[in-house]
Amino acid sequence: MSVKHAMKTAAVLTGAAALTTAVGAWCGYRTAFQADPRRQSPIQEIPEGEGFDEYREQMLENIRILLETPYERVTVRSHDGLKLVGKFYEGQSGAPLILFFHGYRSTAERDGSGGFQLCRERGWHILMPDQRAHGESQGDTITFGVRERLDCLAWARYAARRMGPDTPIFLWGISMGAATVLMASDLPLPETVRGIVADCGYDTPAGIVKETIHHRRWPLFPLYPFTALGARLFGGFSITETSALDCVKRARLPILLIHGEADHVVPCGMALALRDACAAEVQLLTVPDAGHGVSWYVDMPAYQAALLRFMEAHME
Repeated sequence: MSVKHAMKTAAVLTGAAALTTAVGAWCGYRTAFQADPRRQSPIQEIPEGEGFDEYREQMLENIRILLETPYERVTVRSHDGLKLVGKFYEGQSGAPLILFFHGYRSTAERDGSGGFQLCRERGWHILMPDQRAHGESQGDTITFGVRERLDCLAWARYAARRMGPDTPIFLWGISMGAATVLMASDLPLPETVRGIVADCGYDTPAGIVKETIHHRRWPLFPLYPFTALGARLFGGFSITETSALDCVKRARLPILLIHGEADHVVPCGMALALRDACAAEVQLLTVPDAGHGVSWYVDMPAYQAALLRFMEAHME
């Protein structure tokens, strides 16, 4: 083979490899991170499996009540210029405010429908944002908490300004929302933010991407490298630049972790790792037989008791 022919062959192979990598990265980005209204779960569509079936009717009734409750549409601007939209439900004078963050490709109305009923019974104020790239909030990319943590800070500052210095604020998130509030734990949150409640949150974005690939029985290589590269090339962020596990090592606020022991989406072991890494006061409630995001329904008395004890202990 001549040198010229060898160089042409090498160029073709290099180009083919580059094209394959780019296509793989784009597919990884589209699958995991790109906003797509067609892939966002409708508010009144309850997922199959993970224990949802048994509580479907109760969830739908809670969603119906929430959707019929009047609210004020509010907005903030993110650090990178996105318009973020939320719903504010006014409670009683002197009551705390719950700032609730929903999960991946979901909605606050569905993920927070159970806790919403408790908030209304207690007269608490509730602020339920649409996470970036979800609902009415702007954005093209879901970053698994990496950018959402700064959105949480923006919402917390808005809530503190609106409610004033005498209203305690508690951050509460589920799934990706839990990772979001945990990743905000080392940020300069307002002094009126008194604690963080994280329900079935993952420890690291990279870890949950790998876990999802494994759970679906797909090959980790090349899917994980392609997905990570896609986040950088097309999403403008790195899935390893920060994590809940890193942030809780610098946390100053008390944290309540809640996790279903039968969670096959975010393994309960991730909650144990978060607990062990936390620098601040931390409590952990694990719920036997609870799948992903259904601990509230599987053992409501235990969940509510842990939540109320936590909030009462840190209200001041």
